Amino acid sequence: MATPNPLEKTHGSSPPSSISKHTFHIAGILTTVYGLDELSRDTQEVACLWLLHPRLQTQECMAPVAARTITQWNSRIRDGRAGSSPKGLIAVGFDQRNHGSRQVDKVANEAWRGGNPRHAQDMFSIYHGTAVDTSHLLSYLPAYLPLHLTVTTHLALGISLGGHSVWHCLLSDPRITTGVVVIGCPDYTRLMQHRAEKSKLKSWTSSSPPGSRFIGSADFPPALVESVGQFDPAGLLLPLPNPNHTQDGDRDAALKQTLLKERLGGKRVLNMSGGADKLVPYVCGMPFLDYLKGEISRTGCYELEDIVFDGVGHEMTAAMAEKAVAFICDSLDDEGGSNASAKTCKI
Repeated sequence: MATPNPLEKTHGSSPPSSISKHTFHIAGILTTVYGLDELSRDTQEVACLWLLHPRLQTQECMAPVAARTITQWNSRIRDGRAGSSPKGLIAVGFDQRNHGSRQVDKVANEAWRGGNPRHAQDMFSIYHGTAVDTSHLLSYLPAYLPLHLTVTTHLALGISLGGHSVWHCLLSDPRITTGVVVIGCPDYTRLMQHRAEKSKLKSWTSSSPPGSRFIGSADFPPALVESVGQFDPAGLLLPLPNPNHTQDGDRDAALKQTLLKERLGGKRVLNMSGGADKLVPYVCGMPFLDYLKGEISRTGCYELEDIVFDGVGHEMTAAMAEKAVAFICDSLDDEGGSNASAKTCKI
């Protein structure tokens, strides 16, 4: 069964107005910049919102998100609700690896149930690669913009596969200071364990207890375990969710606290999940999110807003879109002024 588009019902019967777009060929990637024509003539500083799309979709599905966000921010500027010296806002979209214009193997985008025996390796490498691409494009995009524009702020918004990637962007690139994660997960190992159990993989069912040999099997090989430990947020900061794993000592905990401060210090994160999401359940990312909240309470060096929408499946609802846009605009209003708080809401 095909995975539905999580944005199918986002905009309802009233999709946002269209917005200008310009496509550039940057480092072999077709990169679309939204909102350049809507900037006022005297704009010199701009913020850039990086838009990362869901699995099995393309960059085009993010165009309405770009239009809605830029339109709302420009409205705040016109109404005098965007501070004394507001910067302009543009948004950037591109196809994730092996998607859209970059697709080389359709099966590699499928899950185990979709006939892809290397689902775990393929999905992680694709969206980790997309985070790398975001940083690469971030470095070179200014060279393609009008000379009078300077990009001074970077934000990222991702949905599903794109949401997974936004977590990577936040922890790997200090230039990205605000992130909005929609139905994404910061803990790849727990997500794949959940999916392996639901898919009834032999590597899950053949051991006693079930799943005890999944990590390190052909479905989640040792080399992938190593990559997850280097690049996945939970892989970096939490013990491996494996009954045979020994908990980290106090010294390791202290080192991870330092690492977390270095990677997320001063950043703002909005994490939105569906309470009825069966594909990316909130429970998979909960240990990592709880760890973050504990560190925020202890250090107060970054901000996390964690919202679970009751009854919502694997989708971005209109309410989620409204919250995402408001969060981005509020972040631009109060750039660099994190509340250093953490909270969980249920809606």
